[in-house]
Amino acid sequence: MKTTRAYYIDWLRIIIVALLIPHHTAITFSHLGDAYVYLPIKDNALYFFIQSTFLNLWFMRMLFFISGISTFYALRKRTNKEYFIERCKKLLLPTVFALIFVCPAMGYFKAITLNNFHGSLLTFYPVFFKNIVLYLGWAHFWFLVYLFVFSIIFLFIRRIVKSIDTTAEKIGVYLSQNNRIIIPILLFIFFETLFRPFYPGFQTLVNDWANFAVYLSFFFFGYIIGSKQDLIDVIVSKIRLFAIIASISTISFIFLKYAQDNISLFSSYYNDMTYTYKLCLAFIQGIAEYSLVLFIFGVAKLYLNRDNKIYRYLSKTSFTLYIFHFLIINMTMYFMIILSWNHFIIFILSIFLVYSLFFILYETLLKRIPPLRYICGIQK
Repeated sequence: MKTTRAYYIDWLRIIIVALLIPHHTAITFSHLGDAYVYLPIKDNALYFFIQSTFLNLWFMRMLFFISGISTFYALRKRTNKEYFIERCKKLLLPTVFALIFVCPAMGYFKAITLNNFHGSLLTFYPVFFKNIVLYLGWAHFWFLVYLFVFSIIFLFIRRIVKSIDTTAEKIGVYLSQNNRIIIPILLFIFFETLFRPFYPGFQTLVNDWANFAVYLSFFFFGYIIGSKQDLIDVIVSKIRLFAIIASISTISFIFLKYAQDNISLFSSYYNDMTYTYKLCLAFIQGIAEYSLVLFIFGVAKLYLNRDNKIYRYLSKTSFTLYIFHFLIINMTMYFMIILSWNHFIIFILSIFLVYSLFFILYETLLKRIPPLRYICGIQK
């Protein structure tokens, strides 16, 4: 059966990948996360904190959510075996390539800037693989690993439960009635409060139960959304509701997260009642992540469901940008942090340079090498 392409889903993927550049660049300044090049003294500017905290609430969750929707569409055209082969090609192959070529190159910047390594990139290779955790292992390619694991879990369940599509559609029918679309928020609150205080979030696949449970739930929820198109219309119709819930919960979460280290009263609460404070944050996080994902998804459905030349170009380049963006950021920030300019000016200029360097490299080199075209999925 012929279906109309959901351009807004591709646009969401394009936008989220593009947001990785300011997200990862900001870590150099704020130290709020893992990076390979840092300022010697972190910048405590409120902007960096708000940006990192806000994006971390929803953008990777959105990727798993739309991956679940895409999985539903993919399995309408493919057998389980064909889907598995496709997942290996699109997820495992780029990860293996990255672990061999991209991750050691990124780790090299950390070695020479933070760990007093003085050798060449070639001599760094054995050092990287002996200390792979220290040099951030699979780096941002954790997403591909998690998505591959989720895809295998789903295929396993689909093989056992023959009626999974019918079940997903029945759940979709139930959620599409009245205000039941709000019910799944309870699942995310449950997982966040159960796991997040103990497993704050390191994408190692093992001992990462909060992220694992939440991301997997968004993946399965996306599949349910894909199986019942009426649910998408319901989400759009509830945009105002999700906007209100998202605004209140997101502002509350960002404030409490900031206050625990920067406002003495809240710092004392956090130190005296750490678990209770973390539990409160996890509760709010469950509300915020669900409402943000559905609100932004609904907005995209309303305003981004369109095809044009920009869309066609960016959809071709997006995955290549995902693969190489952090390496280009490291190269850029290695030279930019020596400047004695205002940090925000360096931040904005660095983002511009990273985008520019990527598109120059893409047009002059990356898309012209057949093996890279295959690994990056670049179509003619």
